[in-house]
Amino acid sequence: MNRTALRRSAVATLCLGLAAVPACPAFAQHAPQEQQRRQADVALINGDFSLPAFTGSPSTANVAGWSVGSTSANNGAGTSQGVWRYPGDKDGHPDKLTAVMLRQSGADYAFKQRLRGVRPGARVTVTFDDSPGVSIYCTTRTVEQGQTYTVQGEGGSSQNELTEPDPDKTWNVEGNGVWRTGRSYTFTADSYEPLLTFTSTVPAKPYAAANGTGTNGGYCGPMIAGLKAVQVEPPVDKTIRSTDLPPSEAFKGNDARPVSEAVTECARNAKQCTFTPLADYSFSYYAPAQQVDETYINCTRATLDRTRPLTFNSRTISDLPAAAGLPPADAKTAPSSMNQQFTTGTGSSPSWSPSTDRSVKEVVNPGEASWFEAQSGRQRTEGWFTSNPTPADPNQDWRIYTVLDYPSPQIADRLYQRTGPLTSAELARCRADRPSALTPNDQGAPAGGVNRG
Repeated sequence: MNRTALRRSAVATLCLGLAAVPACPAFAQHAPQEQQRRQADVALINGDFSLPAFTGSPSTANVAGWSVGSTSANNGAGTSQGVWRYPGDKDGHPDKLTAVMLRQSGADYAFKQRLRGVRPGARVTVTFDDSPGVSIYCTTRTVEQGQTYTVQGEGGSSQNELTEPDPDKTWNVEGNGVWRTGRSYTFTADSYEPLLTFTSTVPAKPYAAANGTGTNGGYCGPMIAGLKAVQVEPPVDKTIRSTDLPPSEAFKGNDARPVSEAVTECARNAKQCTFTPLADYSFSYYAPAQQVDETYINCTRATLDRTRPLTFNSRTISDLPAAAGLPPADAKTAPSSMNQQFTTGTGSSPSWSPSTDRSVKEVVNPGEASWFEAQSGRQRTEGWFTSNPTPADPNQDWRIYTVLDYPSPQIADRLYQRTGPLTSAELARCRADRPSALTPNDQGAPAGGVNRG
């Protein structure tokens, strides 16, 4: 009888002899073909820099979806007025694309965004256009030899860039830009949602009006436009053991946050977040075989025929805080908000920690051992919990990356009934004398009298 409702029927097979697994062709395993590596677009947030809408040129408003310097300060926008934007009809871009000017050098003015949908091992290529600044505050001396900046993705090295020179730029006149198109930078991500960062390296100089040099007080810097990104995703690695799963991670906008904070947000109610599984990185599999219960050894000269009770258990592996309720504390606990989000997103309702009792017919021949092995059918689901609905301000968007490994609702457990010859140690045990003691008196004499009880 089952102690909990069965999530699926176990598959049982009788394997005779020591070469039991190869002798059962119905369960032969086929090595999966390596996942085809494919190129996919990276969904940049406001990659064309069009938001918020322009109310003047240049615009000093915070660029939606991006952070300048800090990823947490100023509601995730970072340094206020950290970059300026120019519309396509003002920056001289040949395709009239909106441009961002990196107006000041240093970490506090680094322009950055997390690349959604990118995972460790992905090969990411970013393309962009650049030009020296067109600001009226750019003097000939600030741009006549071009302007420098760097681009870097987490996991990659920093790439130095130098724009084209603009010797014709004059003070207090908006420039026409000298655009290089189709610049590129490639890196291999070493984290989920790696930060992509553009940083001006133009020397920071104080404002000196027409005599200005460097950044001229933070009013002149290189411009970027036409930003796009693609990635070649890494193949799924099905050899990772359930004890070595990648840790959960959490973000709010471009800011990395403790997972516990994000769980508190998603756990508010069942509609607060949605769960989206990553189909290419989620799969069913069979766990390595484990022996169930004891080995029964027949040292007698008779065949043993009996009914044997068996119990086997499975459990869910997750590093999410207990507040997530994944898995629930016990079978009687009502599904948590995040549990409901998960089951809605996956379209399945796992039995998180099932325990199954069975009665099995066992026949053990003389001089043989009998034992049972089980392979648990498992499901590994990788995916993201995200704010629902998606906030209008991307910097307020909560996201949790996680992997859950749990008993599969789709594939049955495998239960192997095994018999085989005894090992040398077991044979020695069967031949050993039973416990006894010496008879110090009348060892060889006939038994005396009658013991009638």
